[in-house]
Amino acid sequence: MLSRRHLLTQLSAAAAVTLLWPRAPAASDATRERCLIVNADDFGGDEGTNRGIVAAHERGIVTSASLMVNMPGAKSAGRLAREYPNLSLGLHVNFSAGNQVIDLGDLRAQRQELERQCSMFTDMIGEIPTHIDSHHHVHRKVNIAPLFIDLCRQYRIPLRGFSEVIYIGGFYAQWEYRETDLRHISPDYLLSLLQNVAPGFSELGCHPGDQNVYFDPVYDWQRRIELESLTDPRLRIAATRERIRLINYRDYRRLVTPETARVTE
Repeated sequence: MLSRRHLLTQLSAAAAVTLLWPRAPAASDATRERCLIVNADDFGGDEGTNRGIVAAHERGIVTSASLMVNMPGAKSAGRLAREYPNLSLGLHVNFSAGNQVIDLGDLRAQRQELERQCSMFTDMIGEIPTHIDSHHHVHRKVNIAPLFIDLCRQYRIPLRGFSEVIYIGGFYAQWEYRETDLRHISPDYLLSLLQNVAPGFSELGCHPGDQNVYFDPVYDWQRRIELESLTDPRLRIAATRERIRLINYRDYRRLVTPETARVTE
């Protein structure tokens, strides 16, 4: 179970200063600027997913990833993350994939599992997550959200959808179960999303993968298409033309000062 002592003993004094609930200065250059975090979910799902995320970071625009600590590729993902220090790493809380499915009606079990996965992350990575989100967005459910909000408020960790980072979730190919629409993960569609990034901080979600993604049979080969789009050379050109600054969650924390941090209700 996650304890306050367990987390704080793993933080240096410098790191502790950056653990802020994010709020940018009202008149700063950061809020006038268009700052975009491109975050790949499902890191650690399996080796194919890991390869795809690293490739999307190394050759494309992915700047951040969210780690599933209780999946087969988690340890491998942790080792890869250490090789790519510019890839910020958050926790992708997983209640619904793999062998340990959690009853979404049992809040006590969810709280225990949330704390367990946070502890697993700090043990595996050596620091707390730069951000937290969840597989299938379960943290947005009305009965579950307070568990995540309480933990993230306590440790000053940004929670997807509950901070001032605007989440862009349109880059996904399956808006109806088992019905794939590749137009929503094409390079042209991704370019259109970049053009509409608002001033301030935004996060674009994605799910790249390489060959042989097994952990999610419903959304597997589509991840390869996402990888191709995320590594299209036109994207960086477009980001420069649109004056979009590609950042990760560590950069985000450096752009937020203690004086401007607040808890979002």
